[in-house]
Amino acid sequence: MKYKITFIGSGNVATNLAYACDKAGHTINQVISRNEQSAKELASKFGAYYGTVGSEIYTDADVIIMCVSDSAYVEAMSLVPEGSKVVLCHTSGPVSIDVLSSYTGESGVLYPLQSLRKEEVKDLMQVPIMVEWNGSRSKDILIDLADSISNIVREVSSEDRGKYHLAAVFANNFTNLMYVLSEQYLVEQGLDFKNLLPIIQETALRLKQGAPDQWQTGPAKRKDMEVITKHMAMLDNPELRAIYKQLSDFILNQG
Repeated sequence: MKYKITFIGSGNVATNLAYACDKAGHTINQVISRNEQSAKELASKFGAYYGTVGSEIYTDADVIIMCVSDSAYVEAMSLVPEGSKVVLCHTSGPVSIDVLSSYTGESGVLYPLQSLRKEEVKDLMQVPIMVEWNGSRSKDILIDLADSISNIVREVSSEDRGKYHLAAVFANNFTNLMYVLSEQYLVEQGLDFKNLLPIIQETALRLKQGAPDQWQTGPAKRKDMEVITKHMAMLDNPELRAIYKQLSDFILNQG
């Protein structure tokens, strides 16, 4: 089935979901955002109406998807007309479905487990979409909508979705910080971070072949204390040295 969809928000998640929904044949009905220019730019891609906070939200949509910061959901919900029967959903990993409890209609969650940027729109077909709902109509619509934009649709509770989000911080955000620190160190030494790209890519590719602990390598895994001591002596930055020691100790203690 094809749906009329209104977006509240016009940032990274809204942009990627809007393109995915449009590609799947759904109608982007309206885009509402605090940033009127951003709303206008996104809406113009689909011939949709646009507005800012205070603009009327049309109630002829089937689904309203809120793509706002985690602290802004109460404000976003206040924009939806009272008595609306539109299925209202949010797109956050750590925010419970309970944040929508004051909404009188059916509601749910449509969470793409991916790091998204509006400057680089992604095909979401291989991105896990985690869905939760509070009624039979919202279940049917949200699963159907998710199935139309992704091949990986999962029914996930708020509690488990929060755990996935936490794990993603370790797997994605903290990992990227390691890249940042590696690049900063090499730049300080007059060396080129790009020479690390093959080993980074190889490590990521191996994850498709088995559990991460199978692929742990390096001096701490080998219990090579001579190399670890040498590396520690090479690090002038006390914060980097502390990070190196803590991570090495953690690997050493894994046995």
